[in-house]
Amino acid sequence: MFAAEKTDYSDFASGRVLYSAPGTTGFPVRLADEIIQRAFHSLEKHGNKGPFRIYDPCCGGGFLLTTLGFLFPERILDITATDIDPKVLEVAAKNLSLLSAEGLDRRERELASYAEAYGKDSHREALESLARLRTRLGGRSIKATIGQRDITDPAPFPAQGLDIIVTDIPYGQMASWGGTGTDPVESLFANCYRALTRPLAVLVIVADRKARLQHEAFRRIEHFKLGKRQIAFFQPLE
Repeated sequence: MFAAEKTDYSDFASGRVLYSAPGTTGFPVRLADEIIQRAFHSLEKHGNKGPFRIYDPCCGGGFLLTTLGFLFPERILDITATDIDPKVLEVAAKNLSLLSAEGLDRRERELASYAEAYGKDSHREALESLARLRTRLGGRSIKATIGQRDITDPAPFPAQGLDIIVTDIPYGQMASWGGTGTDPVESLFANCYRALTRPLAVLVIVADRKARLQHEAFRRIEHFKLGKRQIAFFQPLE
């Protein structure tokens, strides 16, 4: 286990500094920390030392990618985020903008205006969280590319040469598959294969326990379960 220490992740709470909206979900920060460190380790032991290009094809409101950016800004070269839903992409764009000084400044002005207008402790605490997230970023700015994409569509993929694809695929009451594909998980694997740098890349899929996660173009290198989720790590075959 990489994220073994008990850490206060309250600064990442959805709706505090990071934006939230109906139809978007958060992601457990400690689990995100654990997943990405395992992905880094898998790549580094095979000679890919980074910094890494990361993509989430089912990004929703961008919570997972934004969290990873704040956790490891020095290890991430750039981020790509796509989703089929244009409304959640608006939230993703705002969240990923926080991985820059300009985005943090804009959010700080917004929270300060709330604090002045309403005088709530929650707004003061949000400003304190923003200051700590700014420190985490350390003056860096992570480039983020955001676009609408049906991951079940076999059309040419919008990104190439990626090191890590990590995605929490739709399940449960808050999210469901959209798009035209009849087998969305199969299409997800096929599209991700085209986007990854082979073989020094990693695909990480988070799903419910019932999902059947396997594909002939990938070798499963790690797998674990946590609560209602399963997390599977794959290496693309040459």
